[in-house]
Amino acid sequence: MAPERSGKRGAAAADSSSKRRRDASGSNSATLRVDKSGVGPVLVSISDFCPPSGTDFSLYRGEANGNDAEENVEATLNDRLLLAGETPTIQYISGNWGWGASAESPVEVRRETRGYTGDYMIGEYDPEAKTVTLRKAPLLTLNRSVKALAGLSAMAAERGDGAFDYTKARRDLGEAFGNKKQKQAARNMDRMRVKTDNMDGVLAEVATGIDESAANLPSEGELVASLNASRALPVPNTDATEPSEAYALSTLVPPAVFKSLNVRPLLAASSQQELSQALRLVPSSSQWLIPRLWHAVQSAHQDSSSQDAVRAGYYIAVLLSFRRNARALSNASSAADAVAVLGSKMRLADRERDIVIEDLVARFAEKTRGTQIPVVTPTCETRVLAHILALALHLEQFSVAPQPVSQELGIPVQRVHELYRSLGCTMGSATQHSADESGGTTSTREKRWRLRLPLSFQNLRMRGGRGRG
Repeated sequence: MAPERSGKRGAAAADSSSKRRRDASGSNSATLRVDKSGVGPVLVSISDFCPPSGTDFSLYRGEANGNDAEENVEATLNDRLLLAGETPTIQYISGNWGWGASAESPVEVRRETRGYTGDYMIGEYDPEAKTVTLRKAPLLTLNRSVKALAGLSAMAAERGDGAFDYTKARRDLGEAFGNKKQKQAARNMDRMRVKTDNMDGVLAEVATGIDESAANLPSEGELVASLNASRALPVPNTDATEPSEAYALSTLVPPAVFKSLNVRPLLAASSQQELSQALRLVPSSSQWLIPRLWHAVQSAHQDSSSQDAVRAGYYIAVLLSFRRNARALSNASSAADAVAVLGSKMRLADRERDIVIEDLVARFAEKTRGTQIPVVTPTCETRVLAHILALALHLEQFSVAPQPVSQELGIPVQRVHELYRSLGCTMGSATQHSADESGGTTSTREKRWRLRLPLSFQNLRMRGGRGRG
C-alpha cells in the first residue's frame, strides 16, 4: 500500500486543522479528523484500550484491483485502507478494510470483510453557509501489538534466543520451588514424551514390512472364492433373467452327481404308492416330498424335459436322508469308517453310493480340529437346509408354502421364513383349489414364498437375549 498522500497524516500531524476527538456517543469509538481527502473523517473502533494522547496515526491506501497505489491521489471507499499508529512500545494497526471491503464488492463479501453492515455517516456543519454536509466514513477496527514481541516466533518464544531453553528453565524452577503435585506432573510429562529422532528409520522398516506382507495376500478372486466356499447359503446369480437361473441346478448339485442319480425306478412307478416304495430314502408317511415328486414324475411322462425336476426331488430325498443319518459320522473311528457307515444307513444304490456320499461329506460336513473325522456342524446344518429349500423352489415352480416344508424338515416355520428371506424370496398370497367330498372345489388363500426377479435380500431380524432391567 502507498500512503494516502506523501508524508504523515494523523491526529498529531503538523496541520493545525487536524485534531483527534471522540464521537458523540462517548464510547470506545474515536473520530480522527485527517486532511481534507476523498475519504474524509475516519471512525475507529477499539475494544478494551485507548491509545495515549499524542499518538501519531497515518492512513494508507491501496487500490482494490491489486495495482500499486499512486501517491498524491485521494483515497476513496473503493480502496484498501489501513490506519497505523505507534508509540515507543506499542503499535496500532487496523485490519478490517482489506480485500472485499470495497463499496463495489457484493454485500455478503463486504459485510464479512468489514465486520458490519450498512454505512456510517458523519455530518459536517458549515457555520458560514449554515449547512450540514453528510459524508460516508469507514469504521476501522484497531488492534494493538507489543513491538518487542513482534519478531518472536512460536519456536523462539519456547526456545528463546541463543538456544536458551525456557522449558528447561521452568522445569528447574519447578524442581527447586514447586510442590509435590507439580513435580509429579513434570515427571509424568517426561515419561509420556515421544522421541522422534529415529522415527524415519522405523517408518522405513514398517513400510518395508507392509510391502512384504502385502505380496503374500490373496487376490480378489481368491478372496471371493474362499468367501463363497465358507457361505452357508448357495451363491445367487444376481444377473439372472429367469427364476431357474437365480439358483441353477448345476450350482446346487454338481453335474457329475446330478447325472449319477438313478431315477429310472421313480419314473417307472405307476402310482404314488409305488413311487413311495421305490423311494427308500424317506419314510412313506412323507406329506410334502412324495406328492410333489409324484406330480413331477407324471409331468416327466408327458415331457421328458421335466426329468430334471424328478432328479431335483430325488436329491432332496438324498439330503433329507443325509441329515437324518449324519449323527453316524461322529461315532465313527476314522474317516473311511464314517463314509462306509453313512452309505449303509442311507441305503443308496451301489452305482451312485460312492460319488454321492463323497460329495455330501465334502460339501456338508467339516473335519474336527485334531482329527480327520467329518462331522455336521451348525453351519453345515444350515447349508443342508438352505440347499433343500432352494431345490424345493425348482420342484414347486418357484412358489413354496412354508408350513408343509417345516413339517417335513421338523423345524419351526419361522426358521423356514428366515432361510427363504435370506435366499432373496418374497412372501405373497396365493389361492389353493382342492376337491371336497361332494365333488365340488374349495378355494383357500395361503401364504407362499416366491422367487421373483430381481432378488430382494431383506435385512434379517437380529435375535438375542433380552436385557434384564
